[in-house]
Amino acid sequence: MHSITKAAQVRNLAAMLVALGLLATTPAGALAAGQTAALDARLQTIEQDPAAMQSLVQAGRNQTDTFCVYCHGSGGNSVNPDIPNLAEQNPAYLLAQMRQFADGQRKDEYVGVMQKLARTFTPHEEVTIALYFSSMPLTRRPTTDTGLALKGAPIFAQHCAACHGGSGMGRGEYPRIAGQQPKYVIRTLKNFRKDAASRPSVVMSSATASLKDTDIQALAAYVAGLPVKAQSYFVRYPHPNFPGDN
Repeated sequence: MHSITKAAQVRNLAAMLVALGLLATTPAGALAAGQTAALDARLQTIEQDPAAMQSLVQAGRNQTDTFCVYCHGSGGNSVNPDIPNLAEQNPAYLLAQMRQFADGQRKDEYVGVMQKLARTFTPHEEVTIALYFSSMPLTRRPTTDTGLALKGAPIFAQHCAACHGGSGMGRGEYPRIAGQQPKYVIRTLKNFRKDAASRPSVVMSSATASLKDTDIQALAAYVAGLPVKAQSYFVRYPHPNFPGDN
């Protein structure tokens, strides 16, 4: 046991996910329900080995510090309101989105950057990036317009909670939208509403079809203020102290 190096543990854990076929492209560009459940189980297994988990997260940090930080910010907390926060995001969702950018299924405003970048990632790098962002604490920036946010509560309950959960934390490939950037949420929902070819989704197009611009603004304000709840394994994982951190 002790003769196995951390580097070998990292490779072995990443290989487990790849061997399961959980990173392979599917016709829909997403993981099947059974694959998502298997991924959840495997990720929880990884959590039980803190040393290996920290090695995976460190590898992801090294990767994101080279590329992702310029747009998504330090630790996945974007300072650009047009770009989503990735901190504390569900890892299965992050893996699916990287693959959708790579295979051309997702073509939104930043596809020129994201597609080229995603196509350079190996499956191992995809895993470490997802684990890193999932383990980083989110910095929320709630709106100061509490009245607008309150108007968004019933809209969220009717149109969003069924998939994203009552707390907005999502699960598996349903993303965490709690604490997400309002401007990004508004732009994304409008794209879904008009059934834009850049990011087609039958579920999201249906959920947003009846929303007015004022509904979308209220909804974005509401989710931005939702607290991030430690319901997932990576949120519960003690954030590693990296060299140079305060």
